[in-house]
Amino acid sequence: MNLYLIRHGEAEQTSENKPHELRRLTENGIEIVRTSAEFWKNFILSFDIVLSSPLKRAKQTADIIRYVLKIKPDVAEEICLLNGGLTEDLLSIAEALGMNEIAMVGHQPDIGIHIASITGANDSNFKIPPATIAKIHFKENPRIGKGILEFLLPPINKKG
Repeated sequence: MNLYLIRHGEAEQTSENKPHELRRLTENGIEIVRTSAEFWKNFILSFDIVLSSPLKRAKQTADIIRYVLKIKPDVAEEICLLNGGLTEDLLSIAEALGMNEIAMVGHQPDIGIHIASITGANDSNFKIPPATIAKIHFKENPRIGKGILEFLLPPINKKG
């Protein structure tokens, strides 16, 4: 099984007029997610499913990825991808799905925490920028500390 953990793209800043939950991707964030997903085609054929945090910016990111990679099933919302979700819960969901290529779009710092926990690098601080993807492979059932980090790809920004 391969698990792909993805941080959502660059989002609007929180303000009085824009609460945390309603923040959308910026135009630059949309372009970077699109460009990055195009680049990912060099390493990823497709995903069996894309799960996303219910927050707007994560769902937008997941929808762009789904479109670029031509993934058939709709994006599924998963509350465990909100900040504070447990790594064990994400792995339980992945195992229950019984699929080989599972993408999950969430938020920092949790995505970095999940990567460290899954790969057994608990002392590491995976502070990853928006629109970064990590591929973690499991030889057997997905478990804490049993994942092998195969790649960690930063975002692709055509503007420099």
